Amino acid sequence: MIAVLLAGPLVVADQSSDGEHQTLVRRFTTSDQTTGRYQYLPFDVAEGTGTLRITYEYDRAGGENVIDLGLFEPGSLELGTPAFRGYSGGSKASILLSPTETTPGYRAGRLPAGRWHVLLGLYRVHKDGVDVRVRVQASAGPSATAADRVRRPSAVPPRSEIRWFAGALHTHTIHSDGTLAPAELLELSRQAGLDFVAITDHNTVTHQQELASHPPTSQLPLVIAGEEVTTPGGHASVWGLGPNEWVDFRVRSEDGRISDLVESAHRYGALFSVNHPVSACIACGWTHEWVRGIDAIEISNGQHGELTGAVAIWDSLLRTGRRITAVGSSDWHRGPNAIDDAHVRVQAPVLTETAILGAIREGRVIVMRKARDATPEITVTNGSTVAGVGEALAIAPGSTTTVRAIAPGMAGVVMRVIVDGQLVAATSLDSSGKGVIELPGLKGSESGYIRVELHGHGDDGSTLAIANPVYLVKP
Repeated sequence: MIAVLLAGPLVVADQSSDGEHQTLVRRFTTSDQTTGRYQYLPFDVAEGTGTLRITYEYDRAGGENVIDLGLFEPGSLELGTPAFRGYSGGSKASILLSPTETTPGYRAGRLPAGRWHVLLGLYRVHKDGVDVRVRVQASAGPSATAADRVRRPSAVPPRSEIRWFAGALHTHTIHSDGTLAPAELLELSRQAGLDFVAITDHNTVTHQQELASHPPTSQLPLVIAGEEVTTPGGHASVWGLGPNEWVDFRVRSEDGRISDLVESAHRYGALFSVNHPVSACIACGWTHEWVRGIDAIEISNGQHGELTGAVAIWDSLLRTGRRITAVGSSDWHRGPNAIDDAHVRVQAPVLTETAILGAIREGRVIVMRKARDATPEITVTNGSTVAGVGEALAIAPGSTTTVRAIAPGMAGVVMRVIVDGQLVAATSLDSSGKGVIELPGLKGSESGYIRVELHGHGDDGSTLAIANPVYLVKP
């Protein structure tokens, strides 16, 4: 056994009959966390390597130390590099890559020879520091795999008879820190009454490989490939990624580079949505700038639950003229949490990824709690012109604007009307679930809008639905 002290980690390498073992040991302090949130431990892979097994361990100190794990193959470590092979955060202590078996969260394929890097994310570091030990075991085997040629799962045939579709936009599987395989998650979504589901595992899109190899037996729900981009300054969902398309996450708030991640998503034709923006959990709340190009904001989240603060941020953005779409999600990881609390209703002509994402971009979305509840019909009328959720309505000077909601099964529910961020009127829906509010003297502007919320009545004041705005413009 030979021990070599490098300028970074201590590398201990030995040869054995079943391959080469390398042990990388490095101590981290709170200073390292401040100056370099992401640390990289290099190791070499020989030509002909067919299997890599990587394990790591450290003293968790009762939760005071939390170190995330990721992996890069030979290539650049710059932002957006194609050398990224996968990420498991703190959910897995051991990972395996081979042509026939790959740990969920890591991209399958050949194992090129050269200098690889283990990524260690310093999420939490105890004041006394922490030693991290990484063990790499390499063995010979086939150098290529059919998984190098990943294809998108087959699309669900379009259904044009339904205009409002229910969907989950923020879910997790065993490819990050969820508890179900992708096919199991889709079956749970189908049973809940959802028409589509976006799988958004943390910093990886490898669920696509599994679904390509083991497609779901049912045509529904439609699968939208996504990623939860988990940065030190907050999390965001990216929806509409193809095989091996990935948005980097290694950006801190102080780096001022969140626009690079938004632009990366848009280059793929995907949408970028900020998740749980006022969450109290470490590094979950949004501390990046609200740069132009952000498509949506998650105002309701079943795991984090901070509806009031998130809605306040959304209203503040709308008042500046930003047409940013509000969405809701369950942020589903495991039961007994309901996968549809919260979720979205999206108004689209057909059930396809292109149509759903296009409708979200245009704001034709209502955030709701239960997938099997009827979708409220919300309209705003001025004169002879009628506009629905996400549309624009010209306001004639001196006219009266009428707001209507029809919500079957919601008799007695309170309908609230918000104009430019301010609650201006409220009424209870009648026995048939209908409510009408007339508002004289509204004016159109570059930042004007009106939106509707439905709330439980009596002691149950829970929010049942929040619709995206109708935008009030000048004639």
